Amino acid sequence: MTGAAGGASILVFGLFLFSIQDVIIKYFSGDYSVLQIVFVRGLIAMLLLLSLFAMMRERIPLLSKRPLLMLCRGLFGFSSYTCYYLAVAAMPLAEVVTITFTMPLFVTAMSAVILREKVGIRRWGAVIVGFAGILIILSPRGEFNPLAVLFAFLAALTYATQTIFTRFLGSHDHPLTIAFNAIFVFTCASAILSLSMHSGILSVSSSHPSLAFFGRDWMMPGSFDSLLMLAIGMIAAIGFYCLSQAYCVSEASAIAPFEFTYILWAVLFGFLFWNETPGPTTFIGIAVLVSSSLYIWYRERKIDLPETAVLPVQATGIAPQDAN
Repeated sequence: MTGAAGGASILVFGLFLFSIQDVIIKYFSGDYSVLQIVFVRGLIAMLLLLSLFAMMRERIPLLSKRPLLMLCRGLFGFSSYTCYYLAVAAMPLAEVVTITFTMPLFVTAMSAVILREKVGIRRWGAVIVGFAGILIILSPRGEFNPLAVLFAFLAALTYATQTIFTRFLGSHDHPLTIAFNAIFVFTCASAILSLSMHSGILSVSSSHPSLAFFGRDWMMPGSFDSLLMLAIGMIAAIGFYCLSQAYCVSEASAIAPFEFTYILWAVLFGFLFWNETPGPTTFIGIAVLVSSSLYIWYRERKIDLPETAVLPVQATGIAPQDAN
């Protein structure tokens, strides 16, 4: 499939797969360590991607042409992915996904500060409105988990930083090379942190759901959980490929709005599996955030389409994270 319609279809399917991964990892959050999940997932995904590399006619290099930038991008992606699931362990899925979708707002702000791109008053206004949407979601009830909210915002911020690095790498490396290197860094980082905790160099002990998910010891999964871990590894490989392929066969500016289908899946699956029913203020906040992000996308497309073609999430993995 090629063109905007084909790219959008592939993108939506990839995001659907990542939303299923969210359900599985939230299910795991009460028993396993997030580092164990990231490691096993990455190991399986790397093996599958290596098989894909071997079957492709086109010879795609495994190593990046800019390894230091790729390492930095991978570490920010790992931080985003980990923080995202630490938030998922303690908050409703829809709210975590929505907060993480402040990423375009952070990217706009960081583009002005770091890349020195011209950001006009209209886009700055959209950024302010977008964050107001998050306040609408969080403030009226006063029941949110502060630490989990912090992790969700850290996921968005590090995800935006990863996107900035992707802008530098997009013209040098193939999307599949970026995806493979991201998974490789994820796997190594989770292994190093786990070894540090096992040896006593790093210690995290808390009853808070997010911190317990991070600091818990590894454990041998049962047969059913082993199948689920295999499933998230396969989802990671297929999902990364879908997101990479979507942005290869169509213009990023044409399919970027379809990334917001991820919020719809989060609302649906949160309700089906955990009876999480967002209140009216949550839906209003989501509408405000999505509208502001779409306006930013519209303005960037209208003002300078070529320079913004790599803005959306490309093969990262939180999908919005997970496009890691």
